[in-house]
Amino acid sequence: MKTVRLSETLKRDIMRAAEAKYKSANPPKDYPEQGMQLFLDQGYQQKIDATTKHFKDLWGYEMPTNTVRELVISSTVEEADDDGEGNTHHREKSFTLSMPDVDVPNVLVKYGDTMRVTVEPDNPTFLACVEVEMFNDRRYEAEREYRRKLDDVLDRFSTLNQLMKAAPYIKDLVPQERLQKMHEKDDRSERRKEQAELADNELSDLREVLLEDALLGDDNV
Repeated sequence: MKTVRLSETLKRDIMRAAEAKYKSANPPKDYPEQGMQLFLDQGYQQKIDATTKHFKDLWGYEMPTNTVRELVISSTVEEADDDGEGNTHHREKSFTLSMPDVDVPNVLVKYGDTMRVTVEPDNPTFLACVEVEMFNDRRYEAEREYRRKLDDVLDRFSTLNQLMKAAPYIKDLVPQERLQKMHEKDDRSERRKEQAELADNELSDLREVLLEDALLGDDNV
């Protein structure tokens, strides 16, 4: 078995594979696809229909509209302070929901193809978005700790051989060519034997000269 150095490149390969495994086993949650349902439940379509009709009746032409594809919902939530004294503060949160194309009056579109609305803090869709955000935040922190621990462990080994001996299950994260390299037969012993035989055959004259010189040196003492 050959010795394979745990280089920085190999460490990065292992880290990337570990991150991919983590994401596969712990995928983030998706935000609810309820933009259109909320749009209808909140009565926005009825209000838009009434507004555009009133505008045409009043001015005699169609009200200018934009096509929106996203609905941004905002509300205020109460959060705990970091002072450890049980104090709280209020903060506005916003979430973007996708929806089918809908034409709405220009005055309701602030940026591009997005319509922004304010909902009550107890709106079911808003609460579902808050729950998803909290889950994904916890998941992100757990993934960061997972990466930190693995990085610390990798720094404690200088060779892949040492790492595999301590944690054989990590082989699933190691590039196949590195594993194959490690399992190749180490022919250094055979090469050392061949080199010794070569030196013994080719340097026999030198060996005899050195031996004779040593003997003569002893006689001169």
